[in-house]
Amino acid sequence: MPVETAVVCGSVRLGWGMLANRLGKWRSLGLMVHFAAEPLTAARNAHRAFGPFIQAEYPHSTSAQPRRVFMIADAALYRAMLSDTETWRNIQINGRGKRGHASHRLSYGMTRLRGERHEHYRKLFAPPLKRPAIMTMSPEMARIAADQVSSWPIGKPFSLTDAAKTMAKHLAIGLLFGDDRARAMPIAEMIARQIRASWIVPGPAFFSWIREAEVQERAILAWAEEKRGNTDAQDILSILVNNTDEAGRPPSVELIGGIISFVFGAAYDTCQNALAWTLILLNQHPDAMAGLAAEIDAALDGKPATMDRIGSLPLLDATIKEAMRLFPPVPLMMRKATRATRLGDEPIARHEGVLISALTINRDPSLYPNPDSFQPERWASIKPSPFQYTVFGAGSHMCPGVTFGLQMMKIALATILSKRSVELAPGARISYRTRVTLAPIGNVQVIMRERGGPALSSPAHGRFRELVSLPATA
Repeated sequence: MPVETAVVCGSVRLGWGMLANRLGKWRSLGLMVHFAAEPLTAARNAHRAFGPFIQAEYPHSTSAQPRRVFMIADAALYRAMLSDTETWRNIQINGRGKRGHASHRLSYGMTRLRGERHEHYRKLFAPPLKRPAIMTMSPEMARIAADQVSSWPIGKPFSLTDAAKTMAKHLAIGLLFGDDRARAMPIAEMIARQIRASWIVPGPAFFSWIREAEVQERAILAWAEEKRGNTDAQDILSILVNNTDEAGRPPSVELIGGIISFVFGAAYDTCQNALAWTLILLNQHPDAMAGLAAEIDAALDGKPATMDRIGSLPLLDATIKEAMRLFPPVPLMMRKATRATRLGDEPIARHEGVLISALTINRDPSLYPNPDSFQPERWASIKPSPFQYTVFGAGSHMCPGVTFGLQMMKIALATILSKRSVELAPGARISYRTRVTLAPIGNVQVIMRERGGPALSSPAHGRFRELVSLPATA
């Protein structure tokens, strides 16, 4: 009896599931080499050519002992995986360092917690990250953001990425880590180097960080010791060290170093990148920037950018969502099967891995027409599920800091645009770096102008244009 089939985004979807498009060894090898050098374009090109569900073979794979890795760019498959966290383990794409060494312990972040331990620490950190607590931070967030903007030079080029990084660190430390900047700032720099160095293919930066890992661990543990006995319900590190683990024991060195490296890094790194990408996109779309600035001005009327004034602005919300759709903070994720299972209609063996392309899922043309274009207005008529908009994860492992991150982004962006006109310096050449997160790099210089006159829109060049379709005039 014939099987009814339909082509969906290049793959064959059967009545009971989806089959992976199988690549031979040589094609798989080419994909893997490309992925090691340029992971985002490798994943995007592979899914364009072979569909949303791909099976690649490692060079040492044999028919007797197959060695395979799967790749997905499909919201339904993503939902199936994240709805079964017992089967699908979240694993890090980046290297974990040497066993028994600080570099290995520092990689023990929230994404590696399982079962009862994972639930315990999610609940433990939930109070300061819930909406009521986050909303009370709003005036202080606005004050910190305004202080940072006032420190930026006017009329002179300076680094947008450095400015966004510094603002994000001050916000995270001031609101989630007891405002302990003397201790926290050096640790933040080491965590930033850890993030930049970590990738599936270790490079010189990774081995440099390996040598620094013990210094980072000692600094975190010394900081933690200062918090011991001084409980602060809004301080993540204080909460961690002054509570027991899921078995009633004091938290281990691995838990303290790993969780703080992960949570602290996540609190500022994703936001700094999102803020920089959003300002870059707005500068390349001057009409969108002008419309957003007008919305913000009408809401603030010269007052601070607190959430009671900007929390419900539709264009501000849409602009941030659209920028993070195009440049998701974590563009690639990895899951490994803890037992034999099926994905779609494909049998998956225990320990086989699946690479999830969040960037590609976010560009499904059936939901996002002209998917590579920056169009904030699209959000007036769409409401994708977390499985169709893979910015914060989904299910039980959804990012617990999503409310904090979005509020930080809204207040930072509204503060900047209410006080300054922003333009990219002439000759900007912007590239990107894919590690755990997706960061703008290169010559990302901006010039801040006093409000009152329009900022110039200089066309930006560079490899970032591979990931976004810009207007012809940009």
